[in-house]
Order: sequence, then C-alpha cells, then structure tokens
Amino acid sequence: MARDATTTREGPPSGTLRLRILAISFACAIALFSLWAIGQVLRDDTWLSGLCFYIPSPVAAATLLAWTAFHLLTKRRRAAAVSALLALAPLYFVLLVENRFFAGAIDSSGDIRLVHWNVAGPLPPEKRSVLIGRRADIYVLSEIADRPGLEALRTELGEGYQALLLGNLAVVATGQVESSGWLLDHDRRRVRFVTRTRDGVSLSLLVVDLPSDVTVHRDPLLREINALILERQPDLVVGDFNAPRRSRALCDLPAGYRHAYDTVGSGLGYTWPVPVPMFALDQCIFSPRIVPAKYQLHSTVRSDHRLQVFDFSASSDD
Repeated sequence: MARDATTTREGPPSGTLRLRILAISFACAIALFSLWAIGQVLRDDTWLSGLCFYIPSPVAAATLLAWTAFHLLTKRRRAAAVSALLALAPLYFVLLVENRFFAGAIDSSGDIRLVHWNVAGPLPPEKRSVLIGRRADIYVLSEIADRPGLEALRTELGEGYQALLLGNLAVVATGQVESSGWLLDHDRRRVRFVTRTRDGVSLSLLVVDLPSDVTVHRDPLLREINALILERQPDLVVGDFNAPRRSRALCDLPAGYRHAYDTVGSGLGYTWPVPVPMFALDQCIFSPRIVPAKYQLHSTVRSDHRLQVFDFSASSDD
C-alpha cells in the first residue's frame, strides 16, 4: 500500500527574517530622515519640497527615537546608534529652531491686547467664555460661522465694543472698527484690511486666511501677502496662514516687520493641531510702529487651533 505523501512548506529561517525586518526598518529610517532633511533645506521653494517641509519635526524625531529603542531592545546596537544619530537633527530643530523653550522670562506689558483664534465654526457660550477670559482690546476670529454668536460675544464683552463679520472672518474691538473691502477673496484665500480707531489713535490690521489644502503651493500665496504688506503698510498682520512660520516668504518679510513669537514669545510655538500641536500655522506679525511686550499661545479643547495673545503698545502716528 502506498503511503500518503505530504508536502511541508517552510518559511525563511528566523535569522533571515530578522535581517529582513532590520533592513526594512533601517530603510524606513533613512527615507524618513532624507525627506525631512530635504524639506528643511528647500522648505516650500517648490510644491514637492513643501510636502517634505510639512513633515513635522516632532514626528520625525519621535519616530527615529522609537526605532532607536526598538533596536536597543532587540540588541542591534549599530542600528540603534544610526537611528539615534539621525534623530539628533529633528530633535535639535524642535528644541532650538522651531520653538523658544529657553527664551528668557518677559515681565513687560503693553497697553493693547490682541487675541487671534481660529474658532473652527460656531461660537457657543463655551468658546465665548474662553475669549472673554483673555479680555482683549482687539479680537480677530478665523473660520467663524455664527453671526448670532458673534453678536452675543460683543454684548457679553460690554459697552464700547464693535463687531464686524467679514465672511468667515470677524473682528471685535473697542473703539470704531471699519473695513473697506476684500484685498483678496478667491480660491479660498482671503485677506481683509481693517482699521480700528480709539481715542484718536488708529491701528491698521491685515487679517489673513489662507487655504489648508496641501495640494496648493504655499510660497506664491505668501509672496502675495508680502506684496500686500508692502502696499498697505499695516501695523499688524494676523490670521491663520496655514503655512509654517519658517516658510521662505515668512522668513523674508518686508523690511521692519517681525514675528511676535520670534521677538517676545517663549515656550512651545506650534499652534495646530490641539491637543498635540506640531505646526506653527497661526501668525502674528507687527510693523516698526508696534512696540512688542509679550506674546503667548494658549491651548483649549474648544478648537483644534491654539489662541494667540499679543500685548503691545503703538507709537504715535507722527
């Protein structure tokens, strides 16, 4: 009687499988680091390099450190050393380039407070409470879709405040608030010139809202904003730029203009997404006329963006 024949399929030896896993993880680490590094060198010069630029430094550093820990646990010391070395660059950017963790304490204060917040929709009592708690002279709100809520905020702030709803943007401020029209309003890019006057002193604001779609090349949009700054010479430029603070054009501002965070800010400088912010997308820029005092960012679960709070003074118009 013939015996039944059986076929046994064996996988690769365990040593070979481990080598494959090591090779794949090492290739992934090199690829991640290379793409991140290309983004940091070229930034948003091109649309493609911009995609690399949007790889968050905290994610790159954390991923490479996780690979380091994995290799140490599996006793692959050389691979762990390589991953650790690769992690040093993004970690350096997180600690010393993109954030001001080691900035000195600031104890000065200005006589005007500006608050900007992307409220991401309606303005219910909980969000209004957050804004009222900051007690600002000027509020700039992005992505607002709630006229009754805006009017309620103005009422709750008390007498002396005026409110303007400008499409998906809003400005609430003490004194008189005026806007002559859109400077940009197409392809989800919106810019409004707003003037706030109180006690005979005027402040001009360029309120900016740019698209979040990553398929849109950011650099031309930001160059367009710089051109408007040169043309209008606003005192303040504020809004949700949907572009990192270290974008080429935002590092090449018109003469005399500076970022509030880079000048008087400290701590974590990322503004989105809450609860784990990794991108500095919301900007506050000021002109030579503005005397900065303090800039802070505050997190709240009421929106996926952090609030910008800028205390400053304004020199005379002369």
